[in-house]
Amino acid sequence: MRNFKTTRNLIVIVAVLCGTGYFRMPKEQKFMEDLRERKIAHPQIDSEIWSKMGQTSLAGTFGGLRSVMASFMSIGAFDHFENNDWYKLEKDFEVITALDPYNAYYWNTGAWHLGWNAASWARRNQRSEIETALKNGNEDFSPTKQRLLEMEFLEKGDAMYREGLKYNPASEELWFDRGAMWSNEYKRPDLERAAEAFRKLRNSPNPVYRRRYLLTIARIPGREIEAYEEMVRLVSDSDPRHFSTPTFRVLVLILGSNPELPDGALRPPVDVVYNNNLEKAYEELYNYWDRIKNDGFYAGNYKVLMKQLIDRLKVPDSLNPFVTEPKRPLYPSVWKREFEKRDRDSSAR
Repeated sequence: MRNFKTTRNLIVIVAVLCGTGYFRMPKEQKFMEDLRERKIAHPQIDSEIWSKMGQTSLAGTFGGLRSVMASFMSIGAFDHFENNDWYKLEKDFEVITALDPYNAYYWNTGAWHLGWNAASWARRNQRSEIETALKNGNEDFSPTKQRLLEMEFLEKGDAMYREGLKYNPASEELWFDRGAMWSNEYKRPDLERAAEAFRKLRNSPNPVYRRRYLLTIARIPGREIEAYEEMVRLVSDSDPRHFSTPTFRVLVLILGSNPELPDGALRPPVDVVYNNNLEKAYEELYNYWDRIKNDGFYAGNYKVLMKQLIDRLKVPDSLNPFVTEPKRPLYPSVWKREFEKRDRDSSAR
């Protein structure tokens, strides 16, 4: 009889708990979703990530130590970096970022390993394999196929940046590094994607970040008017730090020299931009020639601006890029030496 009563009581207790839990569940789920929406609680981990977790990570997850486990795993992932085990490293960071998705550092580190380190490793391997193939007389060797691995890692890095930005849309570092990856001339630049990322930083408190959108679209054919408008916007910032950058100073002149600009457009004269320091203006425009040829920067009326300065400064032929092909940056010491040489030659005559 006593056993019957005990069993009955247990059944009642279980039924009450189940019933209470059933009615409380929707409210608790709604409360948890609210916490997740406000980024107070971590999001759910999908089944694919669960399958990639080891026993230690699972235990830490159930124990409420997700951030701690992410930290330990990020340290362990460094071994894969040292050994060039890129796919294992990618798997690790998929788990790490799932454990602590609101920590932009993990997304940035994973994307950096894949989009920068792994892609560079792939390019180095391509170069050595191409050389080996040529030595062996392999005429069927396709460099295009070799580029696929590098592009694969670049895309993986980009995907990690983009996924990280879903959880951390205010992270300026993620936006900037994604743009930097796609604008890096030593990789495979995609300036449209770089501009897409840098556009998010146009109002950053960091002037370096604010300028990168301008510096990117000034290299994209067909976006010269947009670049001009962005230059005017930055000039109106009245931030003197912009004018401390040589490329920005030159772009103020170059973009303002665009013959396609409407009447009444701001066209800052060289004397104003450089505060009457025409030698500095010539030096920086001279060096900008390399950026036009190699980096694709907009040329505008470059030749007109340079020829005007050549006439005003009486620049010797050795420093005239239309007479002598530039072979090095023009520094003040080079400027001084060439002018002294010109004066000596004139005196000797």
